[in-house]
Amino acid sequence: MDLKLILLFIVLALGLIIGSQSFFTVDEREQAIVLQLGQPKGEPRGPGLHFKLPFVQNVRYFDRRILSIDPNPEQVVISSSKSHVNDDPKENKSDDVEEENTDLKPTIGNVSGEPIIVDTFLRYRIVDPLQFMKTLRTVDNANGRIESIVNDSTRAVLGDTTLPELLSEQRTAVMASIKARVNKKVTDDRLGIEIIDVRIVRADLTKELRDSTVRQMNAALAERANERKAKGEEKALEIRSTARKDRDIILAEARRDSQIIRGEGDREAIKLYADAFNVDKEFYSFIRSMEAYQKTLGTSDTRLILSPDGEFFKHFKSQQ
Repeated sequence: MDLKLILLFIVLALGLIIGSQSFFTVDEREQAIVLQLGQPKGEPRGPGLHFKLPFVQNVRYFDRRILSIDPNPEQVVISSSKSHVNDDPKENKSDDVEEENTDLKPTIGNVSGEPIIVDTFLRYRIVDPLQFMKTLRTVDNANGRIESIVNDSTRAVLGDTTLPELLSEQRTAVMASIKARVNKKVTDDRLGIEIIDVRIVRADLTKELRDSTVRQMNAALAERANERKAKGEEKALEIRSTARKDRDIILAEARRDSQIIRGEGDREAIKLYADAFNVDKEFYSFIRSMEAYQKTLGTSDTRLILSPDGEFFKHFKSQQ
């Protein structure tokens, strides 16, 4: 083979090797730092094509995207201050208000000064890769350091927060306070990162505290149920007594009114009979006899033994 051609191939190969070691590209999702003998050279490089000294300098890449950390749930002691209801009897205007206040206790909102299970979630971004590399070196180291800072800040903030606040709309303010403390810590420590968001995913009671709270609530509910049952039975007895009294009064008044109406009816009937008797005595006697026949002879089982000449059968006698 021609010596010149071999030399040409060698030169081309060396050129490709030197070129591959001299140029590097940075993805739009990344940022890079050029290192020479382990020391950074120049400013962080953004997306695009860049140059470095071959064989002497190397490149470290860092993510520009938002990174997330999901620490394991931790036990945190919440504030020992309680959310009280107003027990001043001067301000309890009625028994209904007292009953409503009683219904508020005990509940999960009264739990305080006890450990709870808190599960947090955090997002951060590398804003100064040079400082990040000097202090944390790798993302794994950063995650461990940030997780420790988040746990400390969460304990500090929740130490002044009650469970009702954590479970209410004030939860957003609590998370913002945790985020501010974490950001202040990472800024003071010059970690080269920025905390984007901190979220409390879950806040729950420990198993022991949950069981104890459930037992207290069940006991209180059972006591309140028995009290209400007794009050209900007392009220039912009162209602039944009142109903019986009203029934007796209504029946007595109804009997009185019926007697009055019956007496007035009898009086009117007697008057009608008397008037009819005075108009035609024979016809009246006939009608009354027909009514008597109907009552006495209306059934086939009736047996009468009377004299044919008796007054009862006078209308059956033939008129001559």
